[in-house]
Parts: sequence; structure tokens; C-alpha cells
Amino acid sequence: MIIRARLKPLSGTTEYISSQGRIKSMLENNRDDNYDFVIEEKGKKSVKSFGIDNINKELVGKTISIVNDNVKAKFNEDGTVDIVLNESNLYNNLMSFKSFIKESLPRENSVKQLKKVRKKTKGIDIGDRINKNINNKNILDSHIESFEDYESNNKKFNPNKNLK
Repeated sequence: MIIRARLKPLSGTTEYISSQGRIKSMLENNRDDNYDFVIEEKGKKSVKSFGIDNINKELVGKTISIVNDNVKAKFNEDGTVDIVLNESNLYNNLMSFKSFIKESLPRENSVKQLKKVRKKTKGIDIGDRINKNINNKNILDSHIESFEDYESNNKKFNPNKNLK
């Protein structure tokens, strides 16, 4: 399992990245570079280099997890590294995203309360004076989608059908 990674420094030193998302982003955005990986195997950690100028035969053809099993790095013969997503987790990720949306959207009652407060403070709020100078609107003057709006607009969505 890859627990840390960094671009191979041309001179000096650079920090290792230990976040899965940042490692994935680094590999996608710097495809033709050289990397140092801290790989943990059976409790032992080792630093292994890989890239266009340093094709490590030990890593070629292997697919190794990055931090956990959701995202993996596939080491190619040409010195590039491809990102492989664990397909069995796609459904779980979709369901967790749906619960994230459910928890992120405000309830309709909260939106109504915000609209009432906005109605009473319109014109005297500091945001109105600032926004008047830059021709920007207050977010409460536009439509805010509540969880109830989301549910009513997305009743036809069936995750099992849409994943096939």
C-alpha cells in the first residue's frame, strides 16, 4: 500500500504527500514525471522510485492501493502511473454522496426563517451596502434549494438503474 508520495525533486527536497486525494491529483496532473513512493508491505516501509526516467522493474505491472482500497495506482512499462478506481465501491460512494446531500441541504423551515430575517433586514444589512457598490446580489434574494425541493425534483432517480 502506498502511504506517501512526492514528485522526485530535481534538487533539494520536497515534502511527501499522505492524503489519498492529493496523491491521486499529483499522479494525474504530472503524468510524465518521476516519483518517490513510500510503500508499506507486511509492516515494512520502503521508498521506491518510479517514473519516465526511472522505470523500476519491481513495480512495473503492479497495481497498488493508495492509502486505502478505493483508489489504486497501476505502474506501466512506459514509466507512467494510471489511476484505477475500485468499481465495487462506486455504488457505496454514490450512496454516501446521497447521504451527504441529504445532510448538507437545509430544511424548508430553515429556508423560510432565513427569508423572514432577510425581509426584515433588507437595506440595513452591511452586505447590502457593500453589494450595491459591486453590483452583486445577496444569496438569500435568490432561490435556495431545500432538502424537500431536492426530494421532490429527484423522485425518478434510481441509483441501481443509473449505474448499469
